[in-house]
Amino acid sequence: MARVKFERFLDRNDFGMSTSATDISCSASKWTEIGSYQIPAQQEIAFGVGKVSENGVDSRRKATLVIDSVAGHLTDGKLRLAYSDANGITVSPVQEDLLANWDDGVELAEVTNLRVREDSYLKILINLTTASTVDMSDTDIKANIPVTVYML
Repeated sequence: MARVKFERFLDRNDFGMSTSATDISCSASKWTEIGSYQIPAQQEIAFGVGKVSENGVDSRRKATLVIDSVAGHLTDGKLRLAYSDANGITVSPVQEDLLANWDDGVELAEVTNLRVREDSYLKILINLTTASTVDMSDTDIKANIPVTVYML
């Protein structure tokens, strides 16, 4: 049972998308990991925050991701948030939407009872329509992902 539960936003640096990161080549129509965050000790983390209640109250928060290539802004493809075990063998998708929708934000509710524990990973993957190189060091890349943290 979690002792403390709180909301947090992870940014581009949390996912390894810093200005010193190496560019990533993406093939067309193939899922490519562009960022990951390792869960710290004695924590469980779930993508998303809140939910839409039966009486219509919406406590979800927006997740935004802006991805740039060396040729410009990338919007043609899909973006997926996923959980991975510590060894990267089991990868479970949690949310997927068109890449273009993530610029303005995608409402991201916590999927109840679906979270990962220490040493596992939160992953960001993209599947582009045409091959491209993600310019990871570009300052235009933005990531603001809401998560729910459970301290054990």
